[in-house]
Amino acid sequence: MSNLTEQLWHSLAAQLRSFIIGRVGNPAVAEDVLQDVFVKLHEKLPDLRDAERIEAWVWRITRNALADHLRRVRPTEELPDDLHGDEREPELPDLRPALRQFLAALPAEDREALELTELHGLKQEELASRLGLSLSGEKSRVQRARAKLRAEFEACCRLDFDQRGRVIECAAKEPAKGMCACG
Repeated sequence: MSNLTEQLWHSLAAQLRSFIIGRVGNPAVAEDVLQDVFVKLHEKLPDLRDAERIEAWVWRITRNALADHLRRVRPTEELPDDLHGDEREPELPDLRPALRQFLAALPAEDREALELTELHGLKQEELASRLGLSLSGEKSRVQRARAKLRAEFEACCRLDFDQRGRVIECAAKEPAKGMCACG
């Protein structure tokens, strides 16, 4: 067992065990599921991208392992809402207030480029024509504006993305400078 796996075991095993027992009702079965969780953690640790988000990652693996177990033993029963994993669309954080806040802070031409292309669906070719710019110039402007917007989010918020690149979690960095856009 790696040091990190062992540290996770010492810091989280009791909480995870309680969570699992609450779902399966049998301590022996819960221990089996917990062992499966730690085998998966140990195998997937080399693939971990963000060590700061490791606890959320461990809980996600736990929920998925529990859902897999329940599907095997109760194939005709509906999974509890907190275990639906990848079958359902995850509830995504509402970043609209943060987006408005950060867009307002951008220079006017960057804000205009993003609002027209990203929010109003104007094609970059149409925007370039409307503004009398070359297409490559307009594409560069949009890319720079996107980079500035992303930098604003990353300066105050810790973002977690799913496989499709969607933000699935947004939390204030510590210490947050001013009011975090993520709430």
